[in-house]
Amino acid sequence: MRAMIGLGRNRLSLGRDLRLINADGDAVWLEGTVRLRPGQAVDLVGHWPTEPMTPRGHVVSWHLTRLGPEGPIYRGCVRLQR
Repeated sequence: MRAMIGLGRNRLSLGRDLRLINADGDAVWLEGTVRLRPGQAVDLVGHWPTEPMTPRGHVVSWHLTRLGPEGPIYRGCVRLQR
């Protein structure tokens, strides 16, 4: 999934679409091949160490970090809604 995700809320899978880099309070830092945009609403599905449900949030920052064998790799921060 290398194209930019469209408008509206999107379901992204931890492990398939994104990798968890760090979690701190209501913010998570993620990395993956999915291109997101700041302000975009997302639902994050998958195994979360501290979240029993699917967290919802908004992308705070998202940028290209490197080019890998699978294509562009992006990294950024998502602020979770509580």
